[in-house]
Amino acid sequence: EDTQWASLLEQTQWLYYVRLVIASAVEMCRTLEVDGISVLVHCSDGWDRTSQLASLTELMLDPYYRTLDGFARLIEKEWLSFGHKFGERHGVGDKDFTNDQRAPIFLQWIDCVWQLQRQFPLSFEFNEAFLLEVIDAVHSGRFGTFLFDNERERLDHYVPASTTSLWTLVARSKTTASHCKPSLLSE
Repeated sequence: EDTQWASLLEQTQWLYYVRLVIASAVEMCRTLEVDGISVLVHCSDGWDRTSQLASLTELMLDPYYRTLDGFARLIEKEWLSFGHKFGERHGVGDKDFTNDQRAPIFLQWIDCVWQLQRQFPLSFEFNEAFLLEVIDAVHSGRFGTFLFDNERERLDHYVPASTTSLWTLVARSKTTASHCKPSLLSE
């Protein structure tokens, strides 16, 4: 059963794409930091690979984005404000399971972050439990943060007024330390 699972995973090319996203972000970091050259990031529609690459590059270059507050701000800035289609890509609350626009773009980015976190554990304030909480928030609809495809739709449906934001939980977790790495709590 384990070998079948591994071969099914390989057929999805998930790890190949995770590697490509990370390698592309590393190249962007090198271009920006070593070569001192500006980078323009734009995929065909602007809300999938663009968000993945821009936010992963920022996470690599700026340690602020590896804190709880910074990570929340990064998601707000590069994913929510720029209009990543969470509603279309994840379909929370949508009964149309045949929609061919479903794609785990954000989940793939979280996997990239997790891969970096595994390689550089002391560089992140938050732990794996925090990443899992973010993934759960995207798929559960428990928070209004990831509902709909853009800020306009969230406002039209009164999401900020009628739901709790994931970042409210994040603010609370900073006081309980449930999402922070134990080695960083005393710092």
